[in-house]
Amino acid sequence: MEKKTGFIHGTLHVFYALRYSLQGIWTGLRLSLAIRQEFFILVLLCFLAWYTAKPWYLTAVSLIAWLFVIVAELFNSAIEEALDLITHDFSLKVKAAKDMGSAAVFILVLINIFGQAVIYAPELVSLVQYVKNL
Repeated sequence: MEKKTGFIHGTLHVFYALRYSLQGIWTGLRLSLAIRQEFFILVLLCFLAWYTAKPWYLTAVSLIAWLFVIVAELFNSAIEEALDLITHDFSLKVKAAKDMGSAAVFILVLINIFGQAVIYAPELVSLVQYVKNL
């Protein structure tokens, strides 16, 4: 089969790839509660960044860091779906692969908790002082 090249085919390929990517995000949202929860947290972080009027670069770091969690969750979900196609029987190797994918997401969430706490430290301190004064 001859490989198609040229500007038109290359441009069409970009649009097809975009469509497949959006379908992947939609499938993740439809099938995975964890992905829906992580997108919800992304929306909350957008609101928090707007509400606290953080500089654009801190907002960008905050949102990009959380997008890495979503990417890891998409990979983890894809691995789990693929492994479920291979076997429904219990296997220590399948369990290990699923556990390692979950661990990757968990580590990114921990990194994000620390990073978001640093970004929003002044607001966290104010909130703690407000609660103490109640």
